[in-house]
Amino acid sequence: MSICKKSLITILILGLSNIVLAKSFERRARVIHIDSEVNWKKSWYISSKGKVNSLKEVVRGLEKSATGRSIIAKAKRKAATFGQGLFDILDAGESSLTDTTLIRKFSPDNPSEIAYETRSKVFLNKSLSFKDAVLDLAHELTHYSFREPFNPYLTQFTVDQFVSSVIEGRGGEVDAYIIECRVLKEIRPSSFRNNSNCRNVIDPNSGHLSKRLGVEKFYEVGKYDDTLLDILNKYGWKKSKFPKIGSGEALYISSAYGVPYPVAAVSEFTTIMGKACENDHKRLAIIRDSIASGRGRRPASAGKSSFRDLYASYKSRCSLFAP
Repeated sequence: MSICKKSLITILILGLSNIVLAKSFERRARVIHIDSEVNWKKSWYISSKGKVNSLKEVVRGLEKSATGRSIIAKAKRKAATFGQGLFDILDAGESSLTDTTLIRKFSPDNPSEIAYETRSKVFLNKSLSFKDAVLDLAHELTHYSFREPFNPYLTQFTVDQFVSSVIEGRGGEVDAYIIECRVLKEIRPSSFRNNSNCRNVIDPNSGHLSKRLGVEKFYEVGKYDDTLLDILNKYGWKKSKFPKIGSGEALYISSAYGVPYPVAAVSEFTTIMGKACENDHKRLAIIRDSIASGRGRRPASAGKSSFRDLYASYKSRCSLFAP
């Protein structure tokens, strides 16, 4: 049966949100003029102007940076593949984040035929200053443009792969942070030199922003090591699965979880897998009932074979997360 027929079942799993991680630039009160009308100290979101006009001003601010123009162009190209424009994927919210939802579509008569679709939207925190909104937009558009979401319904979706992707993968947190730093350097060099934690990821030999140093710093968990071990022990995971995790001071903290990136990513993984396994448990029940009642249009033997395959996959992925 085509997945587009009436019996189509769509399950929306928990969005694979690219967790917004707290920006580590020092937020000092200062006036930084992008042009004669806008300064970076005031709030970017002006209710009297409306959401779209406020967002347009932030985009214009980001366009003052060559790096910013490049990431905007990339985001536009990606949005166009979904029939959208830049402002279709931008919104104002209570926090800055790139929210990506994985949609799974399948027919109970042919459960092995599954289609996946992802849709993303970028939110900017309404309470930010104009400066921080420009930097956050650069950060989140990096996630939107480059990061490929994991699919928790695939057997190879593992916790160590997820943590690596979130932190050091293409479009992950280190990439987004480096883009943010480049934008700051291009728009306000003095702020970059004197008042920015971007200095933590500058190679002392070359003087350039270094992804290698970024990865090293973002894996530090410091005093949160016990918190990480508690989660790992709960699920029977060895810390040796994460060889890059360090015990140095955690300079970069997730605003969503209030903990360093590795701890936040492990926590998010357990949440995603818990929801995905709950969805699979429900799907298996639907398929089992369909076979028992004879409602399916496929031969009973084929239905049972598919059920066995799906159940085996479910068991291999969900032994730690089954409802």
